[in-house]
Amino acid sequence: MTRVCAYLYRLAAGLMLGAQVYFAAVAAPAAFSREVAALPAGSPARTAAANLVGAQLASLDRMTLLFCAIAALAAIALARMGIASARAAAVPVLLTGLCALASSEWVTPRIHALRAAARAQLPEFGRLHAVSTALVGAEIVLLLIALWVAPAPAKG
Repeated sequence: MTRVCAYLYRLAAGLMLGAQVYFAAVAAPAAFSREVAALPAGSPARTAAANLVGAQLASLDRMTLLFCAIAALAAIALARMGIASARAAAVPVLLTGLCALASSEWVTPRIHALRAAARAQLPEFGRLHAVSTALVGAEIVLLLIALWVAPAPAKG
């Protein structure tokens, strides 16, 4: 059972890390290219790109919350089975979940509200976008740490 829990922890953390890196390095920049970003606010292509990135981020946050729960439960189960490093391994995935929760419940809804009110040109929008980007970056770093400290079952 310890091997299964250790595998689930690594699988969940690895899948989250891959999804976060893909979103940050490929999906968001592809949807919101320089050409699209240079278009005036409210243009159909720019609005479509913003809607696409927003929908992808919402899905990513939901997936992150789910896989953080799986990884945290696996770490807790391993700790209860006597794997000493498992308790510490729960911390980075729980912090990742908190970042995803902040993104999905606080930052992203405020960004959408500003966009809906045609107030995306305000400095608050830029600050919220920077916070959203920082949260994704923090999640990537925390997931790298999670994989670094991933609990391993006892040999034998």
